Amino acid sequence: MPTTAVDHDQTVNPLTNYVAVRVNTLRSIDTVAADLFVQYEPQSAPMLYCRAGSRPDVQQFVELEEAGVENLYVRSAEFCNFSNGLLESLESILRNETIPATEKFAAMQLAVAVAMDHTLRLVDCGKFRDLAEQMGQEVVTLLSDGEVLPRELFQIARHDFNTFTHVTNVASYSVMLAERLGITDKKELRKIASAAILHDLGKRFIPASILAKPGRLTPEEREIIEAHPQRGYEELCDQSDLNFGQLMMVYQHHERVDGTGYPVRVPHREIHPWARMLAVVDVFDSMTAKRPYRRSATPESVMDYQKQLAGTHFDREVVECWVSAMNKT
Repeated sequence: MPTTAVDHDQTVNPLTNYVAVRVNTLRSIDTVAADLFVQYEPQSAPMLYCRAGSRPDVQQFVELEEAGVENLYVRSAEFCNFSNGLLESLESILRNETIPATEKFAAMQLAVAVAMDHTLRLVDCGKFRDLAEQMGQEVVTLLSDGEVLPRELFQIARHDFNTFTHVTNVASYSVMLAERLGITDKKELRKIASAAILHDLGKRFIPASILAKPGRLTPEEREIIEAHPQRGYEELCDQSDLNFGQLMMVYQHHERVDGTGYPVRVPHREIHPWARMLAVVDVFDSMTAKRPYRRSATPESVMDYQKQLAGTHFDREVVECWVSAMNKT
């Protein structure tokens, strides 16, 4: 479920207990299963705009556009109802050729949020794996063929600190990067996308207090964090439907090309190419996300950081390709 956040300067955000929904997403559905709120001025409290069971009408959409309002909001407490209701409409949204691919992606992120959260909590990860495969296929359908630029997707994607946000962002970036590195086979791209959604599976064994800790981790906490690639790999390694490259994306996405990464400090030549791609976009999305204990970094600052570490932490060719792709407008 969506988490709430307060900036490190302790300024209370009036949207803390709300989840943003793009206005264009609401155009594609008949009814909304939650109250909708609007914020006309920054730092002002959201105002009730539309009751659950309805949606803005044509004139209201025009007024919102004229006012420059891109998002409406639902209460975090009602987000489960909203997400599940949107999921029921997702198929028709994804097949609607009049809706831009970026808007379809924005709708998909919210629609699968609760389903991802629920299946990730199950003892058996099978349902989450099935969902990852389904979402991976949709990501490739929406974003392959180079019609959407990475910068365009970044501008419309969510950047909050939630599992569904991170894994869908990373899956999308992975597909875009893979294509620019010469991988064009759709089956292969779907494998990459679904494994990217699975890459942090092992984090479900990490206490939330450690994941969201603002200060320095203790050695014991660091050890728990650094075990998550292996924990995820161990859960998936006996699955016959996952190939070697997918398993290595889960197992090696925190390895560094100079051999100083984790969990086993393998050097560049032993890191699978798919894992080297994932390492770059995983860090990019993590650093540009707003965490409970810090503001997000800009894409430019993250890319500068990655260029500085190209050849040590990251594969140099992959970084150069990603930076080039992100700089295209």
